Amino acid sequence: MKRLFILSVDSLFYEDMEWLKDCPYLYDILQNGSQVKRMQSVYPAMTYAAHATMLTGCYPDVHGIYHNEKVEIDKRFPDWHWRREELKVPTLIDYATEKGYRFSVVNWPVTGADPKIEFNIPEIWSDKPDGDGRPRFITVCSPEIIPLYDKYKHLLRWKYQPELDEFGVCCLQEVIEEHQPEVIMLHLSFLDHARHSNGTWSEEAYQALIECDKRFGRIVEQLKRLGLYEETNFAVFGDHGHMPVKQVFNPNVILRQKGLIELDENNLVKSWKAYCHSAGLSTHVVLADPADEAVRKQVEEIMAQMVADESLGCEQVVDKKTLKEVWHLEGPFDYAIEGRPGTSFGNLCVEPMIMPTDSTDYKISVSAHGHMPTKGPWPTFFMAGPQIKKGVVVEEGHLIDHAPTWMAVLDVEVPTAQGRVIRELINE
Repeated sequence: MKRLFILSVDSLFYEDMEWLKDCPYLYDILQNGSQVKRMQSVYPAMTYAAHATMLTGCYPDVHGIYHNEKVEIDKRFPDWHWRREELKVPTLIDYATEKGYRFSVVNWPVTGADPKIEFNIPEIWSDKPDGDGRPRFITVCSPEIIPLYDKYKHLLRWKYQPELDEFGVCCLQEVIEEHQPEVIMLHLSFLDHARHSNGTWSEEAYQALIECDKRFGRIVEQLKRLGLYEETNFAVFGDHGHMPVKQVFNPNVILRQKGLIELDENNLVKSWKAYCHSAGLSTHVVLADPADEAVRKQVEEIMAQMVADESLGCEQVVDKKTLKEVWHLEGPFDYAIEGRPGTSFGNLCVEPMIMPTDSTDYKISVSAHGHMPTKGPWPTFFMAGPQIKKGVVVEEGHLIDHAPTWMAVLDVEVPTAQGRVIRELINE
């Protein structure tokens, strides 16, 4: 059987090519294979929506993952879309395991409790920073992974990086050593976290990419020692862009002032008719009763005023029909508000309406995403290996093309995918 290593470096752009020259293991894949310079992400350009798209080859309105987090207005830390059962369509894992391929999947969004993954190390954490993640983790991992969780859990610090990456790589190396699965899917997100906290092009982001290369390099050296490297095909890519943020706008303050949100004595939402759920550089506008035309009209008038006031940083309102037909996005909301460059959206319902960036939340940090995927830097994609051509450069692709292209390397079809096989990269 053929071998495939799928590596997601969260927020890796085509514009990072100069940085990659200082990353020997990643740069070796780039130099010895072929590349699609820019892959258009999805709307909103967010990690979980993007990774669900790459996993299925389908747009968010088809696979069902519209955001990292669920709309849970009553929670300070909403649950994320962690579990495989939330996907509405088959994944590449479903099709490849039918052909006998064994998978180890590490920190990959929306794969929790997937029964087809033989060695599953899912991304999941407790509902508060000081909580114990074990009760949740053991309900969504493969049984064989529980001893590894207990062995390496001391490395974890909630969902923070680089600890989460290090935990995943340590577990993966043990799986490779003992089981040598044919397909590995690894998601590293330290680069994305560094960009959020320090800036898109910060020194810290550069160093985080180098650390991602070092962790990948440990696995490469292990594969070489085991005699598996030369027969392994590698796919390396990013998932979304990043853009700098200068201010944060809290539209729920206006909705509260207009009587559409009511707070309790602790300033938590007591009741609501409309609510804005931040996606970073855009926000989803949720109506408690979409059939209430009076509330809908009031909300539309408020959103029009937001766009008219340029100081608030709202670029445009996108209605449900346009979200579906143009952006392939559908979820428990009726509108999206896209921010102007430099503005992200917060969820606060109390003043200040406009506030500075805050690195405690990735959506309102100094660098963020969740924007229309046509803006800013685009993720890149390159492959190398025995089934991959060398020296081919394709200008553009789309995230929906990932799943069918990866699986074509294994001679596996993904009939439900909406994307195409980028055959220019693959040896026939």
